[in-house]
Amino acid sequence: MPDSLCTILSVGNELLLGLTADTNASYLCREATGLGWEIVGVEIVPDETAAIAEALGRAAERSGLILVTGGLGPTEDDRTRAGLASALGEPLRERE
Repeated sequence: MPDSLCTILSVGNELLLGLTADTNASYLCREATGLGWEIVGVEIVPDETAAIAEALGRAAERSGLILVTGGLGPTEDDRTRAGLASALGEPLRERE
């Protein structure tokens, strides 16, 4: 896989329900393309740990860069960090 390939992963039930437009993905596509990256996919996944982990695994197989947007926050209901830890096969650890 060439290092110049990029996948955008958007996380959020609100995106899947059509409640919010995924403007972050289009912005990231424009910016990454302008920096020389070739976008090979944009995927929207629900706020579920397993779905996020699976999508990250698929993206890692085809891309040298994965940009994740949405679903990120300092709240307990954020599943993005747990999904990344699961995809990497690592425990989620808190560091002060």
